[in-house]
Amino acid sequence: MHTNKKYGVLLLGGHRTHQENYAHLFANDSRCQLMAFADEADAPQERIALGRSLAAELNLPYIPNLDDALARDDVHIVSLCTEVERRGRVGVKCAEAGKHIYLDKPMALNTEQAQDIVDAVKKNRVKTQMFSNVHSAWAKNVKNALDSGHIGKLQALHCDVLFAKGHPGTAPVGKKRIQKPTLERYSFVEAKPEMFDIGVYAVSMVNWLTQKRTERVYCGTANYFFEEHYNCDLEDFGLMLLTLEDGITATVAAGRYGWQSHAQGGVRKVHLVGTDVTLTFDASINRLAVFAAEPVYEPPEPHPLDPMGMWSSTQSEIGMQPKQHWIDIGNSNDAQNEFSAFIDCIENDVQSEMNAEFAAHSVAIISAGYRSAASRDVISISQ
Repeated sequence: MHTNKKYGVLLLGGHRTHQENYAHLFANDSRCQLMAFADEADAPQERIALGRSLAAELNLPYIPNLDDALARDDVHIVSLCTEVERRGRVGVKCAEAGKHIYLDKPMALNTEQAQDIVDAVKKNRVKTQMFSNVHSAWAKNVKNALDSGHIGKLQALHCDVLFAKGHPGTAPVGKKRIQKPTLERYSFVEAKPEMFDIGVYAVSMVNWLTQKRTERVYCGTANYFFEEHYNCDLEDFGLMLLTLEDGITATVAAGRYGWQSHAQGGVRKVHLVGTDVTLTFDASINRLAVFAAEPVYEPPEPHPLDPMGMWSSTQSEIGMQPKQHWIDIGNSNDAQNEFSAFIDCIENDVQSEMNAEFAAHSVAIISAGYRSAASRDVISISQ
């Protein structure tokens, strides 16, 4: 394929991954050309089929051997959306091939796999970025307020990230789930470990806003809402108390709590506590509230392959209707800004604000959180 665009993008992961969205966002950047889909030759057959189906939908070739795809000179960037369990190994392989890597969140299953990616990236001097909220308009507002010094010296902050998806009220009552200290499996059809899957947004926000390392973690997890999570032995909600360098305290609440729990997609808030001022930022604050003579929002029927409504393709299949009560104002470019920022980093030979090394600290914090929730102790993170 001949193209005058600067960066060829190889896509890993297919339907029922965030590649359903990421592929279009890369394609929307005039500097990028989607080249192909690929995966490891011995990847799970279901994942290969999902990759092939999204490739066909986007009219792109599918390369059955990842090594062959990475050997192509016209591939400069890899958009990595394999299952979390494989991201450590695949990420290392992409870095060793000299490709820049866009990392779906979270970047790896555990601290060791995240560090493997970091080491390979440093060795091969490629650029990386993990998906996060830090390039959104509301996050930039928080950062600008903090950097302005208006609040005085930062003492503490709190971040809420909660997803309003899934059919709640099914979690068993009176059956307390016991947290295990490590995750052996992340990917299930019906659920994800939400303190990790959603909590990574909040923890990354804390890291980015403060630019401080977390030293100690105290955490609790629970199953308040969904039997799907309980049956997979995964939490649907988590709370973390973090002690950062310079004595700054941060708290995080993250999880999934049902379609009708919020007028939009869920809560995204940051509270900054300074010596002079306390400020609260809400991602949904710039909005129109609509009141009309139309039926009340009804959550969709659960898709058998996606009861939590995680993927765009399955949402489309069940005809999911958008929530119309709150309409955002002025934030429509947030997703595109995330991807354009990564291409800017490659072009300008600078590190992303959410590069692999920075993102790996979020994995370390959440991994420590699971150990804390299992032991009910404060866990120290080695630097």
